[in-house]
Amino acid sequence: MVKPNTLKLMKTAKQIKINNHTYTVTECSVCGATTRIKGTLDTKAVINALDRPCGTCNPIRNHLQGMGWWLAFNLNANPYVYGPMPRLRTSKRFRMEEARRNGWMAWTWNDEYQEERKSLMKAT
Repeated sequence: MVKPNTLKLMKTAKQIKINNHTYTVTECSVCGATTRIKGTLDTKAVINALDRPCGTCNPIRNHLQGMGWWLAFNLNANPYVYGPMPRLRTSKRFRMEEARRNGWMAWTWNDEYQEERKSLMKAT
């Protein structure tokens, strides 16, 4: 068996048109796998796809090997202990209402409720 790093993988490409969209079909010369990429032959996506090794010939096995938050806790596998995510209350309206409720307002306005607010501030 030849090592994948020493083998120069060759791909052939041809440009096709389907429903007024241009695609490039690449074919691996080793295994014969075909891939359809959006774009013409001179685009960056197609050039990068032609430079990459074939995914069928050289599959990546176990993408996350040796990674994971559970390794910091000396666990061998993911325990799947996820709780519900609390809803974030960071909108501008919510923060303004919270500032009014808690008395954090650094500015006030003059309106018909000005006297009412003064009495509320004295009561607290």
